[in-house]
Amino acid sequence: MKVPAVVLLILSSVHLVSTDSHSLSIMATFISGETQFPEITMAVLVNDVPVEYYDSDINKFVSRRHWRVNDSIQETDLRDYVVADIGNILQKSSHTLMKKYNHTQGVHVSQEFAACDLEDETLSRFFIMSAYDGEEKFQYDALSHIQNTLVPEFVWSKETSDIRKQIYANTYQPLCVKTLRRYLQEDKNTLLRKERPRVRVIQKTEPHSGRTQVSCVATGFYPRRVNVTLLRDDRPVPDRELTGGEVLPNGDGTYQLRRSLSVSEEELRERHRYTCTVSHLSVDNKLDVKPEAPADPVLISAVLIAVLVLTALIVTAIVLCRKRRHTGEEDEDWMMDRSIIVTLINCGVTIRDTEEVFH
Repeated sequence: MKVPAVVLLILSSVHLVSTDSHSLSIMATFISGETQFPEITMAVLVNDVPVEYYDSDINKFVSRRHWRVNDSIQETDLRDYVVADIGNILQKSSHTLMKKYNHTQGVHVSQEFAACDLEDETLSRFFIMSAYDGEEKFQYDALSHIQNTLVPEFVWSKETSDIRKQIYANTYQPLCVKTLRRYLQEDKNTLLRKERPRVRVIQKTEPHSGRTQVSCVATGFYPRRVNVTLLRDDRPVPDRELTGGEVLPNGDGTYQLRRSLSVSEEELRERHRYTCTVSHLSVDNKLDVKPEAPADPVLISAVLIAVLVLTALIVTAIVLCRKRRHTGEEDEDWMMDRSIIVTLINCGVTIRDTEEVFH
């Protein structure tokens, strides 16, 4: 099973949406072959948030809105029809392509992705896509009724085209729009919230190559749509020079993104100015962040030396005091112990620490 294909289809539901629109999408996966997964799974997302789930083992839609207890799924009749229709399409297309490519063994994955976009309460886009083993095979714009297929077997006849038009217009479209509007109204505090990104520019040495990696890191933002650009002397670094760029989920419902540039020692000596600029719905203007100032090595060395000296004083005091306790001696060396204790206090050791040494 090629999991990355599933991820790519989910991501497309986000990146195809403009900043002023909202999208509801359904992603369905059919697996042929022996796996531990259900044969058919479906996920419904509003913008980028999973809200419903279905698989052929449980044979029903369940809510994925963990912020809403005892939630129920509405319009179950229409949903049941869509599930049956999508499942039938996936099985037929999978059988067709397995025969075409002579795939008689192994695990193979067919997927269908449908989404509707609302912009200012108006349906701005409604489309369907399908893929097989991670490769896109079919697209259909349900508003303009334009079909684009990479597989001749998927070209509709006139009769099939008329039937699909009616199904998409009379069932898929109204269900998609109604469901999206309801979710945006009922759960706007969750689905329409805005979390501001925290941005850093980090420079660190690559241990194996000796080069320096300059990374622009944005994290903690929601919604998922974000634009992160790394600038060199106020000019965007070409994408071909950068690594990363994939938006990844955090564990708290927000997202993160990292873009990195590998810089040679020669380039580093040229003292370029690197800046990270981030555009997001949560900020009015772009965020421009410069690299963090590197730590002063002289200061670090001074702190380490002070810590080592202080540790040595503590150990010395404890050893002398224990020796005095065992021998019972009370001579002039006691003044040395006491001076050590005074030194420790002046260096910031607590009274409790000094009491432990005395006793």
